[in-house]
Amino acid sequence: MTKTDPTKPVTPPPAANNVVPLQPPVETPRPHEKVVSFVKRHPVLTVAGALAAGAAVSALLPRKTGRKTLGKALSLAEAAGAASVMFGREAGEKAHSLGSGARGQVSLLGSKAGKAGHEAADKLEKYGLAALAAASALGRATARRAGELGETAAEKAAEKAARIGHSASERSHQAMAAASDLKKRITP
Repeated sequence: MTKTDPTKPVTPPPAANNVVPLQPPVETPRPHEKVVSFVKRHPVLTVAGALAAGAAVSALLPRKTGRKTLGKALSLAEAAGAASVMFGREAGEKAHSLGSGARGQVSLLGSKAGKAGHEAADKLEKYGLAALAAASALGRATARRAGELGETAAEKAAEKAARIGHSASERSHQAMAAASDLKKRITP
């Protein structure tokens, strides 16, 4: 058994199934970014807060310095209010321009999709008509070929029937001649 160093912490060996993935550190925004973000999100609340802060400062100051300080506080409050209105207006304009741009993009995408749909329908119609014409031509060619084969079969059947009929006629004539000859022999 070996001795371990008491100042060195003992860590157990890592197990294969006990591995915990580390998550990347979350980046926190800087203070000025937080303030600008808050003013952009809540312009009315910022103006109201500036006015309330101005009123609180004027109430805390003695009356002698009231007019000058009040003027400065009011001008600061006006500046804060103007800044918040400006940020709010800019945010509204940016949101409006983004919405207009998005609407235009969606409209353009919709018109392209509609155009593609019409083109696809036109192509399918052309292919359908071509397939119909090909099927019609094939049907006519098949009917013509069947008619030709039928006529050829009918001609051959007629020829064969004529030969059979001629052969049957000859045999019946021979049978009649044999019967007549037999009759002559039998009769005295």
